[in-house]
Amino acid sequence: MRKYMSKRQRPCDFCRSRKTACRIESSPPCRLCQQHGRECTFVEAARPRKRQQTAETSPGYCDANDWNGSPNEVIEEPVTPFNHENISPAESSTFPDIGMDFLQDLDIDGPEYQFMSQTPDNNATSAAAESTDGSYNKTHPLLDGHENLHPETLGLGGDMDPYLLQRYQSDEHGTFKFKQLAIRSVTSNPPVQFLISQPSLFAQSRKEAGHTGASISLQRAELEKAISPNMGKRLIRLYNRFIAPHYPIFSTESPPDPATSAPCLLAVIYSIALPFAMYDDQLCIDMAYDSPDAEDLAHLINSAIAFDIHSPNIATVQTLFLLIVRPSSNPLVSDASYRWTTMGTLVSAATNIGLHLDPALWNIPSTQIAARRRLSFFIFAMDKWLAAALGRPPHINRENWLVDELRTQDELSSGLDPSQWADVMDFSSLTTSLASTLSRL
Repeated sequence: MRKYMSKRQRPCDFCRSRKTACRIESSPPCRLCQQHGRECTFVEAARPRKRQQTAETSPGYCDANDWNGSPNEVIEEPVTPFNHENISPAESSTFPDIGMDFLQDLDIDGPEYQFMSQTPDNNATSAAAESTDGSYNKTHPLLDGHENLHPETLGLGGDMDPYLLQRYQSDEHGTFKFKQLAIRSVTSNPPVQFLISQPSLFAQSRKEAGHTGASISLQRAELEKAISPNMGKRLIRLYNRFIAPHYPIFSTESPPDPATSAPCLLAVIYSIALPFAMYDDQLCIDMAYDSPDAEDLAHLINSAIAFDIHSPNIATVQTLFLLIVRPSSNPLVSDASYRWTTMGTLVSAATNIGLHLDPALWNIPSTQIAARRRLSFFIFAMDKWLAAALGRPPHINRENWLVDELRTQDELSSGLDPSQWADVMDFSSLTTSLASTLSRL
């Protein structure tokens, strides 16, 4: 395949007009012209190149000494779509050893990234969810809520440092896509970015670790053999009645559903709700004659967690949290080692998807901001209360976990009534006191 930036073999007219990579195997036509049934021509003159503005006149940046706004105010920087023709010859020759061959692999118009704008209840045509955060009234792509979304936070000092990646030109949603990866920027001050990968990328690492679990469809079929979807809906209602008011880690925008939620998450919800089956007029009879095997549910949960831990998402973290909440079948055995080890795994998985950060000013839907903050806080709270109960040093401290208490706005999409939310806020205050006490021990 030819090199994309070669002056002797420049892009065809159609690829140049669409600003996409012109891929020619040996001779014209290129791939894009073949797909669209167009003639592959090279007759149009190249557009004049434009030099990029210098740092002194570059828009969107300001000196910290000249900034008099509120420290909590978001600085909205203009985002310019990537245009490889804006690279001047002088700039491209500054680093002669660094080629631009990687540009030929870009396929931003391809279908690989339609999953980024999907939710369990929406198809790819609904490109984003509405967000009305502060003075903004824009559409922001989703960060959580779909089984194909696996966001991995990019931290400072790593091989993909946010301060370096923010120099990349991204689209209007702050996304820079390449191959089966995408870098999604959710805020620019300070820069916070996520690496979003296709699930298939982790197949080899799972195979090497021996975690060749069943597919989502097979897991769902296995779960439905143990608990039918109709029974599952009744167990979810019991969960919402008895458990959710104490741990509102889900959003009413994407509640647990037997048809769309991750099978491992459904399995742990079912296992927690089963002891309350006596409060359902149908389940109390069904369970008396044919109770689900708790061992089958546990096997499904454990195998799915081992599989998902290579690329955890929000459902993985929720599953781990509920595993710790789930009461032991033997009240005489605390199972402290299992719970504390699972707590460590939970903190690691949560950090991997950015739950240690405060998303209050991120460019994501406001319902996801509230849901992330609630989940972040309850992980923080679980760590403190479990540490106090088991006599362990906490995994989390306030220096590496930014959401250590709830605020009134976090009630959004929680599904709680005012009295239930008041109880949650009281619990937040108690957790703050406990955290201060543990920090002095």
